[in-house]
Amino acid sequence: MSMLEDQLGEAKSSAKKHAEASAEIISSQGLADALDYCRGQGLEPPQCSLTAASQNAEALRSKAKRMLSDAKWWERRLERKAVQDFEMRQRQSGEAKGPISDEAFQYYKDKGRR
Repeated sequence: MSMLEDQLGEAKSSAKKHAEASAEIISSQGLADALDYCRGQGLEPPQCSLTAASQNAEALRSKAKRMLSDAKWWERRLERKAVQDFEMRQRQSGEAKGPISDEAFQYYKDKGRR
């Protein structure tokens, strides 16, 4: 198993834990703290206004709560972050000979991406 696959496995396995933690934070402390928790994990949280008083703002807050409590949402974002972090380390160490490392190229190829 490659280093990238190891990192992806770790990131994906923690998705459920983060979703459960977010759901607990939302119910006990509120959405603002759950958004901060997401930022603390190095991810951009769902966009929503915490103060606006409109039907659209309420819908976006509701959507953000659902997203933060969803393990699949966390899995996708943690996967993307793991690949980006891996690529950054590859470039910094000089191991990526082109615009993308060989491991990341193979990963995207296997995933059916270009």
